[in-house]
Amino acid sequence: MTHRNLNILLALLTILTLILAACAPTAAPTEKIVTQVVKETVKETVVVAGTPQVVEKVVEKVVTPTPEPEKPKGTVVVGVWQEPKGLIWNIFYEAHTNDILDSMYYAPVALNEKDELVPEMLQEIPTLDNGGISADGKTITLKFKDGLKWHDGQPVTSEDFKFTWQFVVDPNTKSQTSIGWDRIESVDTPDNLTAIVHLKEPYVPFVAAVLSFPVLPKHALEGVPDPGNSEFARKPIGNGSFIFQEWVPGDHITVVANPEAMKQPKIEKIIFKFVPDMNTLVALLRTGDVDIAYDLRELQIAEVLKMKDVEPYVVPGVAVERYYFNLRDPNDLTKPHPIFSDIRVRKAVAMGMDRFTAVSRILQGYGEVAVTELDNHPWFNEELQPVPYDPEAAKALLDEAGWKDTDGDGIRDKDGKKLSFTHSTTAGNQVRENLQVFFQQNLKDIGVEMVIQNYPAATLFGGCADNGIFGQSKFDMIGFTNKPASIDLAQEWADFFLCDAVKNCETNPAGTNAWGYCNEKTDAALKCAIGEVDPDKRLACIKEAQKLIYEDYIALYVYDRLDVYAANKRIGGFNPTVFGSWTWNFEDWYVQE
Repeated sequence: MTHRNLNILLALLTILTLILAACAPTAAPTEKIVTQVVKETVKETVVVAGTPQVVEKVVEKVVTPTPEPEKPKGTVVVGVWQEPKGLIWNIFYEAHTNDILDSMYYAPVALNEKDELVPEMLQEIPTLDNGGISADGKTITLKFKDGLKWHDGQPVTSEDFKFTWQFVVDPNTKSQTSIGWDRIESVDTPDNLTAIVHLKEPYVPFVAAVLSFPVLPKHALEGVPDPGNSEFARKPIGNGSFIFQEWVPGDHITVVANPEAMKQPKIEKIIFKFVPDMNTLVALLRTGDVDIAYDLRELQIAEVLKMKDVEPYVVPGVAVERYYFNLRDPNDLTKPHPIFSDIRVRKAVAMGMDRFTAVSRILQGYGEVAVTELDNHPWFNEELQPVPYDPEAAKALLDEAGWKDTDGDGIRDKDGKKLSFTHSTTAGNQVRENLQVFFQQNLKDIGVEMVIQNYPAATLFGGCADNGIFGQSKFDMIGFTNKPASIDLAQEWADFFLCDAVKNCETNPAGTNAWGYCNEKTDAALKCAIGEVDPDKRLACIKEAQKLIYEDYIALYVYDRLDVYAANKRIGGFNPTVFGSWTWNFEDWYVQE
């Protein structure tokens, strides 16, 4: 571990310790069991004068009654500052949507409070040792638990898993992502509780990544012609601890406790309340109209600390705020981007943004200037350093690339085209918007115009099915935070940069490489990162891929984020973790009266 990573970790842990010292929730209330001594008349056989006879007598008996299971009680209101467009995870693949779906669905595997992989729908985690994974890594046997049911009463079977794979990779579904599922060649279902997965080639993240996604009901979705616009997308049938109850557009989604849940919830109802922006979310938290807020920013820690009935939860995470350059013309994806297809321009823009001052002033020191996608992780390539802020070097690169201010308006031009591009991120996020304004001025100083064009999250991250900005690659530069979908970071990270993951609504709607990046050397390193079973060789490939992506300036990594949450003190069992986030244990939440 470098001094940089160690210092970050120590600083984060210090913050966490100070904030959480008095924040540990009390234990869930338990029902008092009363032990009683009762008198009871019993009959017994005795021998009187050599003759057996039955007599009655009164005895005292200690009775400890078995208590009735405590029924779920109480309502928790969660503030969600972006409304979903639909509730099918692979079509509307966006963080806020998936967070809500976590309450309604179980997955084959899940995470515990230590971020350890544990079986949820499965009887056990498939491994090489238990025979669940074949020696060549290409066959994975899944044994599902018996008795699992969909919320409409139908049994959950191995056929549902097989259908989910077929549904995700079907082009007609218009999935926003098919990460890992597209590595499956076939699935056998010898019985209702067994699925044998045959992979095209070894895919190391399969168990940790693919099996962490929900299984979908075959009987409810099979044959649906346009699932993204179906009734199911608005009224999903799940199999988890909570059942979908209602969706009031513009206001909230409500889920209620599932009485037949494998993991019985302690609360009766969760209301996911939509709010327009982060400031409104914090205000509702302060007034008590919202019990839980997530995806808060570092600057709001101080605000939450001032709230009498609210506790902050700060988790040192692996999320990185980043900006991606589009290498394709957003108006015609068959053509190179008129500005960013030149690496000299990408490098100049990266070097023209003063992230060091931004972290110090805008973030008030919360966070660290980022280097790569894998900062603060054992896989981080320690040879790499943050891209420097060097406006003079940036100007020289732009001069070399032929971009000069020929008309004296302060904006460089070339062949009659201005050096102007749009920058898009989620609307209503004050920190992101403040960063945009700051970087906009930085770039103006080197003769580059950055036009801010933001969208609601559901629109920004929308796929081909709902004309999303990300899905259609309709951006010049896009900014967001990526929090890996599993504990194996190579899974989603690789699909951001693999050639065969380049997104195209006509030919590859489920691709996640929306920026159109393709480099043969990077491709080889990434394929090794997800397919090499030898840990040392795999790590070498991961570090090589980091280096190649870094040198290609396809992305500018802005800063390493803290995961910031807040919960009303009346809510117990709320326990966010690095990878499980705040949604891993909905069933453990309870309301303290």
